[in-house]
Amino acid sequence: MGARIVLNYANLGHAEFVSKSLGMVNGLRDNPHFPLPWPDEFPSLAKLATAQDAYSLSVVGAADRDKAKVAAQNAKRLVLEDIVREIGRYVQTKSGGDRAILETTGYDLARTREKNPDVPHAPEELRLKLGRMPGSIIASAKKTRGATAFITEYCMGNPNVEANWRPGAMTSGCRKVELTGLSRGQDYTVRMRGIGRKGPGPWSNIEMIMPV
Repeated sequence: MGARIVLNYANLGHAEFVSKSLGMVNGLRDNPHFPLPWPDEFPSLAKLATAQDAYSLSVVGAADRDKAKVAAQNAKRLVLEDIVREIGRYVQTKSGGDRAILETTGYDLARTREKNPDVPHAPEELRLKLGRMPGSIIASAKKTRGATAFITEYCMGNPNVEANWRPGAMTSGCRKVELTGLSRGQDYTVRMRGIGRKGPGPWSNIEMIMPV
């Protein structure tokens, strides 16, 4: 799937839409990717330019907030928005979704939603604090994209020895994960990682704490 352009600019203020629509006129004029004449089923570049000019003048005229002038401004905007939308469909089809071509048109590029990774990244900023119950601690980290569950483990010995790690909790989230039944006065090292569609991701940073 290629790049796509924004077709709806109703969220822009009048001054912003004047500037944006003028950019479209200038971007499409003499654009080798969209040679004239365009297909009859789409508005012409001349029609876009005329509507843009009429709307720009109406915005200036409505600066005094006269009701009749404001109504005229809004009506001309609706006409221009419709032309922008229809030409945008032609631009999208003609470009074949080529980002470089679309960037020459004056239209905004639509944001593409980034796909979650199959294997999540390591949770960031793991932090530990004492729990309310004796012998308990609470672990929290920033959520990582693509994770559907989290594993938290603890270690009482050398954290560089994998055999020293023990399972602590399996949770759906990575905030306020409580580990209980720990020995008071004993140093514990904790780590966390997310599980995605294709298995677990890398471990987070490790942190140390002593339950009381």
